[in-house]
Amino acid sequence: MYFRDHITRKLENLEAKLKHIEFHATRGNGSEIIKVKNECEDLVEDLKAAVEREPRTPNEQNRY
Repeated sequence: MYFRDHITRKLENLEAKLKHIEFHATRGNGSEIIKVKNECEDLVEDLKAAVEREPRTPNEQNRY
């Protein structure tokens, strides 16, 4: 996968934003927001696992 690092960084950024949402949601009525946030985090974990299962291209394997 050519854009593995880029995708992984974006997913980690998404995780950080979800944690930010959780922080603000706990200050008010956010039970539904937290439920959706947990679903999003599960999706992010699934996406990370899918990226890791992708075969590495020769460019990724011999990067250094």
